[in-house]
Amino acid sequence: MSVLNNNANSVPQSPPRKDVVRHRAALLDAAARVFAAGGVDAPLGEIARQAGVGRGTLYRHFPERIDLIVALLNRNLDDLETQAADLADQPDALLTLIRTMIDQDIDVAPLLDSDLIMPATLLERFVAICRVPLEAARRAGVVRPDLDETDLLDLTVMAGSALKRWGLDERRVRAPRIQALLLEGICCAPSSPRARHAASG
Repeated sequence: MSVLNNNANSVPQSPPRKDVVRHRAALLDAAARVFAAGGVDAPLGEIARQAGVGRGTLYRHFPERIDLIVALLNRNLDDLETQAADLADQPDALLTLIRTMIDQDIDVAPLLDSDLIMPATLLERFVAICRVPLEAARRAGVVRPDLDETDLLDLTVMAGSALKRWGLDERRVRAPRIQALLLEGICCAPSSPRARHAASG
């Protein structure tokens, strides 16, 4: 009787070469700058130039423009996920995440003004990241008790849509105002010291 070894044909996956990792990070950094200033239709060649790589390297990492955009948005979600883990279930964690998300929108808001179809997984991932912080904020009375995940998603999409109307310099000016209005709207009993402190950061 023979025993089938499920690992017999498996090949260990070697980690990416350091230059591959470095080039990908450089391309994403450059894409954030170029898209922030030039919008979603900014030339990909400029991204490659600012990253210090050739077009071939760019297309090996990101064959289509949408691939680069999704990778950039996922990197922002990586940062949010890390921040959420660091904050654990602190009552004010949700408000901190919202501030961070709107800060990120200063650069990526132009990508929202696009005919490209964004994967639904991006929105699903954002909701998943905020789920525990939202529950903690409701339990602690920091946010209104009827605030749910759909509300949160709608409000953050609205914030991004508001920012995308402006150029980069104007977005930097408007973002704090949008943060303040959004947080004031979701906080419970704004007149209470705890909620007032949470909303003001």
